[in-house]
Amino acid sequence: MSKKKRFGVSEALSRGLSETIHVVENNLGIFRNVILPLSRLELDPDNPRKLAIGLIDLQKGLHKSDPTYEQKTAEFEKLKELANTIESSGIINPIVVYKRGEYYRIVAGERRFLASHIVGRTEIEARVFNDKPKAFDLKLIQWIENTAREDLTLDERINNIREIINEYTIQQGEVDLTGTLLKNITGLSLSQATYYLAVLNAPEEILQMIGNGMIRSLDKAAIIAGISCANTREEALAACVEGCSLKELRKIAARPKQHLKKKLSVPAKTKPGRTLSRVNMGFTFNTAVIHTIVESVLKQTEFRRYTDIFLKVDWNHIDQSTHAFKKLIEILEQEVVR
Repeated sequence: MSKKKRFGVSEALSRGLSETIHVVENNLGIFRNVILPLSRLELDPDNPRKLAIGLIDLQKGLHKSDPTYEQKTAEFEKLKELANTIESSGIINPIVVYKRGEYYRIVAGERRFLASHIVGRTEIEARVFNDKPKAFDLKLIQWIENTAREDLTLDERINNIREIINEYTIQQGEVDLTGTLLKNITGLSLSQATYYLAVLNAPEEILQMIGNGMIRSLDKAAIIAGISCANTREEALAACVEGCSLKELRKIAARPKQHLKKKLSVPAKTKPGRTLSRVNMGFTFNTAVIHTIVESVLKQTEFRRYTDIFLKVDWNHIDQSTHAFKKLIEILEQEVVR
């Protein structure tokens, strides 16, 4: 558990709230650490961070009729990432609150409060001011918190992951770095960890565009990184810069490659030596490729009865996509007669 804490949160992130507490100690002086029930906490409506999503949204769910639905959905996805870290590593830094009537109002840490609700926690560690901070001090604390916790750019996040990996290898020695291992180290979801690995191993041109802020989405960067054809990858990069959707980018990545068509039209040369007894299906990091193959097979009349088997597959998840492809091969082995 201690290792997860060490590698789950960046040094800068931990330092941010520590600086906040130093400000409190130097200027206000009195607080105590306690465990508080989430039911007695309330958000500060004047917090300058201005999250669109609130506790009611988590309790009742998001609705498309809400005019801020897209913004709340984006914030909810980010809260789930934080929730994954909290579930695996706990609350690294206590939230900061002050007593207000029967409740405690959150000065700093509303995202940790909301993420704790997502993972089903009922209590949270908090630093409680015995007296409400003065207006200026309250805004100063919230400003430091929000600045320290401001969403990082994709380039900064990738560099953080790279530093975490480097430190882990220094501590543990060289390891076979997999999505599962990175998930365990950082508290990321497996799909997120796999995407980070794909981007870390991406061609230099992709990393440069991430560094320049031209690619800001991890999902898009991972899809582009999985494209082996240089021409298709260049097309995908251009589309990404122009603001194409994730769905559109997947379509580009799934297009048949012209150079592969040419290769398929040339009779294969047989190498001397042992006769092959099985076909090598190759490999890909692009789950959209697997999805395309499976869908293409299921569209054929004789295979439509197997559609229900694949309905719940998350095609963005490499493990699930891999399992689905293996299942498809099993079906084809049974159904296709030579």
